[in-house]
Amino acid sequence: MRRFLCAGIAALLAAGFHAAPANAQASDYPRRPITFIVGFAPGGGIDTFARVVAQELTEQAGFSVVIENRAGAASNIAAKAVAGAAPDGYTLLFTGNSYAINQTLYKNSGYATEDLRPVVFVAIDSMALAVHAANPARSLPVFLETGKTTPFNYGFGGSSARIGAEYVFNVLAKANATGVPFQSGAPALNALLDVDIITAPVAEVHPQIEQGAVRALAVTGPRRVAALANVPTLDELGMPGLGINGWIGILAPARTPDDICAKLNATVNQIVAKPGVDRRLRGLGYEPYVGAFADAGGFLRRQIDIWGGLIRATGISAD
Repeated sequence: MRRFLCAGIAALLAAGFHAAPANAQASDYPRRPITFIVGFAPGGGIDTFARVVAQELTEQAGFSVVIENRAGAASNIAAKAVAGAAPDGYTLLFTGNSYAINQTLYKNSGYATEDLRPVVFVAIDSMALAVHAANPARSLPVFLETGKTTPFNYGFGGSSARIGAEYVFNVLAKANATGVPFQSGAPALNALLDVDIITAPVAEVHPQIEQGAVRALAVTGPRRVAALANVPTLDELGMPGLGINGWIGILAPARTPDDICAKLNATVNQIVAKPGVDRRLRGLGYEPYVGAFADAGGFLRRQIDIWGGLIRATGISAD
């Protein structure tokens, strides 16, 4: 009996010693620099957004944030790195809806969905269907009407744009269209003289539209975006059922304590809601988003389901 009592006391003491550091971490988090691991090359939409958030966290909240780019494997390399990191809130995945797509698209991504937990979603972004300014089509219905008799090709960069384009052109419109892949939205934009239309995030297309080089015919989200207020949604054009947005968010290793996640969520939400930050993000083509930490898991599950349905509808598989 004495041995059992001693063992029990030892176990309780051990549990106390393990719990204390987590509480200490939450009370004064962060005590050292946080690393945002971005699964894309510098200069892209998500990388730019990560740097905006990092700058604001530093200037407004006194955090120190380091950006580390680990591009490759459709952002799975970055996700795997964070999934295997210490669950202390200091190594975080700054990512987009490619993460939700990868849960269906890849049978072996190198990590499990439950290895990461969503902390905060900072923005919603829609994709734009855009043509070169010299293209005579002034609307998507006119463009597609021409495509019924003349085959056309569409450019895309990344899995989100590929799935969205395939669904719009070959599932909804039943057009005779051929996809042309690019490494990202930027090269696809540059190739608009070689392809007939592209699908790319609004944030990537918007600067070219403002310069008059590109014309957007539609956006894929359920509502119009502020940066392209005159561009209709697919629903408005009689092509219901897509109505999806991309998103940008921060994920942490699965066992990161709730209180650390909640603190980071609240801090980022406060920053995104600031008028100056809101204007800056909308100017980049994003729709700022504020959501509670308690709702983050449900948001991500819905996104995984939505994108999974689109992947199954198009029959797309990982190359």
